Amino acid sequence: MTPILRPRRVQGDRITVQEVDTETLVYDERTHKAWCLNRSSACVWRLCDGQNTVAEIAAVASAELESAVTEDLVLLTLEELRKKGLVESGAAEILPQGISRRQMMGRIGLAAAALLPVVAALTAPPAMAQSGSVGTGVVGGEEP
Repeated sequence: MTPILRPRRVQGDRITVQEVDTETLVYDERTHKAWCLNRSSACVWRLCDGQNTVAEIAAVASAELESAVTEDLVLLTLEELRKKGLVESGAAEILPQGISRRQMMGRIGLAAAALLPVVAALTAPPAMAQSGSVGTGVVGGEEP
C-alpha cells in the first residue's frame, strides 16, 4: 500500500516570496537561488502545507484556477518543485515508481497544457556588478 503523500513547501525566515502579476517569485537564501513559478505551480506550492493530500490539492487548485487540475498534474508539479528544492520530500522522487515525466505529461493530456507547471530559475548579476562603477575620475571638479 502506498503511503498518502502530504507535501510541505520549504518555509522559514530564509525564504522570500513575492507575487508579481500572475507569477510568484521565490528566493531561497539557503541556496541563493531564485525561482519563478507560473500560476498553476504557485497554486500547488501554496497548498503544500503538510496537511493537504494530493487529491485535496487537486480539488482546491481546480477551484482556484477555474480549470480541471488532476492528481497527475499535481504530482508532476510536485516533482518539479522537489527537484528545485521548494518542497520537502522524504522520498527520492514523487512520481509513481516507473513513470517518467514524459509519460506523466501524456497521461495529463493536451487539455491541461496551459496548466503545466513552470518553475524557472532566475539569475541576477552579483551585487558588485549592480553597485555602479567604482571610477577613478576627477572628484569635485579638481584634478590631481
